[in-house]
Amino acid sequence: MAKRAIIIGAGLGGMAAAIRLARDGWSVKVLEKNVRVGGKLDCHSDHGFLWDAGPSLVTMPFVLRELFEYAGHDVEDYLDLMPVDPICRYFYPDRKVINAWANFHHFQIEVARREKDHGEALEGFLRYARGIYDLSAEAHLFHPPTNFLGYFTPRILRHLHHLPKVLTTRTMAQVVESHFKDPHIRQLFMRYATYNGSSPYRIPATFNIIPYVEMQGGGWYIRGGMYRLAEALEKCARDLGVDFLVDAEVSEITLKERGLFRKPQATGVIIQGGVSMSAEVVICNADANHVWARLLNTRKKAGVTRQNDRKPFSSAPFMMLWGVKKRYEQLAHHNVFFSPDYLAEFDDLFQKKRPATEPTVYVCVSSRSDATQAPQGQDNYFVLVNAPAIEPDHHWERTRESYRDTVLNRLEAMGLEGLRKEIVCEKIITPADFAARNNAYRGAIYGHATHSLSGVVNRPANCCDWVKGLYFVGGSTQPGGGIPLVLLSAKRVAEALDGGGE
Repeated sequence: MAKRAIIIGAGLGGMAAAIRLARDGWSVKVLEKNVRVGGKLDCHSDHGFLWDAGPSLVTMPFVLRELFEYAGHDVEDYLDLMPVDPICRYFYPDRKVINAWANFHHFQIEVARREKDHGEALEGFLRYARGIYDLSAEAHLFHPPTNFLGYFTPRILRHLHHLPKVLTTRTMAQVVESHFKDPHIRQLFMRYATYNGSSPYRIPATFNIIPYVEMQGGGWYIRGGMYRLAEALEKCARDLGVDFLVDAEVSEITLKERGLFRKPQATGVIIQGGVSMSAEVVICNADANHVWARLLNTRKKAGVTRQNDRKPFSSAPFMMLWGVKKRYEQLAHHNVFFSPDYLAEFDDLFQKKRPATEPTVYVCVSSRSDATQAPQGQDNYFVLVNAPAIEPDHHWERTRESYRDTVLNRLEAMGLEGLRKEIVCEKIITPADFAARNNAYRGAIYGHATHSLSGVVNRPANCCDWVKGLYFVGGSTQPGGGIPLVLLSAKRVAEALDGGGE
């Protein structure tokens, strides 16, 4: 009889884990609290406009390709990946505009023009970042050792001379500032800390790996909308025999105590309404902090929850979906409108724990690459502003409209004149809305912020330390947030189970 696995949450990590386990012969059931799959990769439609409300860019597409190959398919059987160029267009308060071209030489010219050099600053930064990638790819992303001796394999030892770049107290901002002189270029490269929901002034310099990965592999869009990825994973999983149950919120993970000095064993779940299901393993594609605070009842629960609440949380999303009848020709597919004082913005988010008074605004207009996403001659705007994790004294229902106006004022002041009059339909999604839909603890996108090296190491493990048979996938666990890392978290869990688990 096939071993049984229950997966809580049909996000990308949960469905990727389901595909791998089903391919390995497991009987898999996926439980999703919402009425459709996708998790944080959500979608909406209105007045002929289509929006993805979640990840808007695919990087490291080879990770996605490997998943489908493991399932016995080509990714092209399910998805049409198309490159985006420029990967992003950056707008500055002084009206400067910089394109992050997918073509390296074109981007090098952009940077060199600002740096007043011949491309040496960018080449030097990428040499430095490649060293981090070469070591981290082996030791953290793709082949993480299962024990200390595993770090002394030839695969890792040949990159060990890059270790000082990883084991450093320097921050992303400090390293960026040491490589680049121009404030515009510095702000561009610091922005990659937000891919992790963190501050560039606090996140370890190790995370300068992120722009390297994007520049080497490019940025990709899925024709028809990013939500096609969720649909493709669901279809692939169903074709392998995975059973999905939507509108089924889990209220408890059931445990079997095994004595005072042994970890309890996960035995299944209880769905709201009282229905219980049993399995040999439970895999959570839910926020790890939510699981500890709401779904588990162990001797360690109170202590773990208190410990987690003391750690800094990642940013939370304030999102707006706009149907815009006028086409502003200066916009690309991906656009960032920078704040005039980046340090003050992140101080607001992580020190004062309040929405930034002058926020950086990300605007994705996927209709620039895919005409199916908006009526002819019009555009779909997915607007994202980083907000702090929810604090007890902040009530988004009272401030959603005023903060929406703050964002609109910023965009109009930076060149999108008269934008508010061109909006024909709108949906606002606050951190509170995001938390309610996705069980994202305090609305944080990626769980905890990674503001120290210990934050990297101590991120919730894929194999739960305190409960036997309980595993985690998704952006709040190892190796981190973002589509490729979430898919890799599923691969780690499947490989652990294939090797006998704990």
